Formats: sequence, C-alpha cells, structure tokens
Amino acid sequence: MKKISPTVLALTVIVFLAGCNDKDEKKSPSQVLAKVNDAEITVHQLNFVLAKAPNASPEQKQQILDQLIDQELLVEKATELKLDREPNIVQAIEASKRQILAQAAAERVIGKPAEPIKTAIDDFYAKNPDLFANRKTYEFVMFALPKANYSDAIAKKLDNATTALQVKTILDNEKIPYEIKESKRTAEQLPMQLLPKLAAMNQGDILLMNEGDSIGLLQLKSSNAIPVTPAEAEPMIKRYLATKDAQENAKSKLKALQTAAKIEYLQKFASAPASAANDASNVSTADDSLKAGLKGLK
Repeated sequence: MKKISPTVLALTVIVFLAGCNDKDEKKSPSQVLAKVNDAEITVHQLNFVLAKAPNASPEQKQQILDQLIDQELLVEKATELKLDREPNIVQAIEASKRQILAQAAAERVIGKPAEPIKTAIDDFYAKNPDLFANRKTYEFVMFALPKANYSDAIAKKLDNATTALQVKTILDNEKIPYEIKESKRTAEQLPMQLLPKLAAMNQGDILLMNEGDSIGLLQLKSSNAIPVTPAEAEPMIKRYLATKDAQENAKSKLKALQTAAKIEYLQKFASAPASAANDASNVSTADDSLKAGLKGLK
C-alpha cells in the first residue's frame, strides 16, 4: 500500500470518522489494538479519531492506527526530553485545553440554531431583490489614489468620465499617482449594505470609497442579470439565516454570562471596536455617491 505523508494522514484522522462498525470493536471499546513500550493504543482511541466520517476502509483504519503509534512514540520522546515542562509548551497545552472546554461549553449553552421557517425565507428573498430576483454579475475598474490628491475640482472632472480610459486621462493630466485593478464579482460577493447602491449604478458610474489614506474610485464597467429563483435561493437563505441566528444567540448568551460575572480589567489596551454593522467609515453611504455627485463626497 502506498505510504501516506504525516500531513495527509493527520487530515485522514479528521476526515474518516465513525467508520468502526466491526462488532468486536463495539463490544469492547477499551480493547487494546497495539502496544508501544508500556503504553497501549485502544479501540477507544481509534474510535475517537474515527467519530465523524462514515465508512472508513480497513486500509484507512490501519493508516490511522499507525499514525496513533507514531504519535505515541513522539509523546514518549517528548516526555523523555522533558518537553512537557517547557513554558511555551505548557502554555500551548493549556491554551488548547481552554479552547476545547470553551467550545464544548458554547455548544452546550448555545445549542444548535433552529431551522429558519418558510415565511422567514420568503421574506428575506422578497426584501433582497438585488441578491436574488434582480441578481447581477458586476465588472469593476478600481482606481486607488492618495486622498491628498483628491479634490472637488477632480470630482467635477470625473462627473463626465464614463469609461476607464477617460478616468485614466483625467488622473494622468492632473499628474495624480494611482493604481488600477479590474475585478468581477457576483452580487453575493459584495457587501450587503453596499449592494443596493451598486445595483443602481449604470455603466460608467463611479462610486467613491474611503480607504484610510487612499481614495477608491470604483467604476462600473458592465453588469449582467443572472437572477436566482426562490427555489434555488432557499438553501442559501437557510444557511445565512441559521448562521445569523446562531451568531445573535451566541452574542446574547455570552452577554448574559458577562453580566452575571465579575469582570475587572487591570490593564486595557484599547476600547472595544465598533461593530461592522454600524461602521460605515470605509464606504460612503450618501445618496449622491454615484458619479453625478462625486463632488459632494469627502
């Protein structure tokens, strides 16, 4: 049988789970499968690795058993070298333990999100036509230039630019340095809060975007309609609503835990960042942010 690399084998450990259906394994979960010096590798250990993907073949089980043996050899060597006493390794072990316990507690306290009801799915579809019924693919040309070089006078000239070549000509004539990049995106690959504005753009329109010390001129090169029917959209909407519900539920449960606990900062490095939903600093949301109103944006 072809030898599998440790990396692939480690992935196999995760992928091929729940494949131990042999009757003798089920009867005795602690049955010893191999001995490594004074240590034992048991069916229980193997089944723990094989817990999530069905139908592992005998060859795959053997590969994973071999991996467990190799792992035990390395653990024994680490103990011999007293690596388990090194501060960085102790910290790594503790961090992994905390992560596992926190994840287990989250799953127990938060639980699984309820499946979205049909009316919620239909309502989401109806309220987001730009994602579904009126869905498009968009081709953009992005010009990135220093914010210091952007002015009302430049914005006024850009009002009449309907092609990337015209924008380049204006910037070149004004000796403004810039970087140019073209991209193609579908509606669902764009920020949801920005999508209505992008959907309203006509070919050649420009959307001004603030990006720190830079200005982004996002010009629509073309767009094409590729609508999605309610039936096609339903699985996507289900996943989105379930994820959103799970995030909101987790946030609420965690907030309750924070409220019930006594938390005291002895040192604080920064204030909490603004939520993504309320942070519009990266994109102008003014009604006149298209080409016709660039001069009013800063």
